Amino acid sequence: MIDQIKVSLDENPNLNDELRNNIFELVLIFQKQFPEVRLKNLNERLKTLKIERANKYVQPYVINYLPLENKLLFNVDELSKEHDGKHLLMFALLQIITANGNNVGFDVDHKFEALNIGYTEILASYLVGNESDHFYFPIESAYANMIGIAIGVDKLKEAYFYNKPASFIQALEEIGVEL
Repeated sequence: MIDQIKVSLDENPNLNDELRNNIFELVLIFQKQFPEVRLKNLNERLKTLKIERANKYVQPYVINYLPLENKLLFNVDELSKEHDGKHLLMFALLQIITANGNNVGFDVDHKFEALNIGYTEILASYLVGNESDHFYFPIESAYANMIGIAIGVDKLKEAYFYNKPASFIQALEEIGVEL
């Protein structure tokens, strides 16, 4: 699959060589840590991924992935600040890997958006660190971490990578949380 991902990146006319290489490097890092996660969806999305710049009024976050449009939006006003580009790109790559329709990870219809953002942030920090002074989504990350401790990291990971929010809801109910 890694070879197919390289071909998909190389054939995408919307990406320049530097970005293709950066994304591929991050895919290798991800695949080394999570070899069990299927990358077929990522491969398909990388073929047509678009990257656009937006201002702070259109895009308040530094980076955002729009799964229905298969588009990464970068807030140009925020990019001028000293953010860790590798961390931001890994955050976006995780969203692409877990995209399913209009949902990413275990966020279904924005019901678990904060938890999803927090867990994505935790994973991005785990995979590539964060060398900037900006810590993204600290409250959401703390909540995701606490839920992972309560129900087990494996259940949270399964729900995230396989778009199964029902599995972590069930795990919460098993420990006595009423939803």
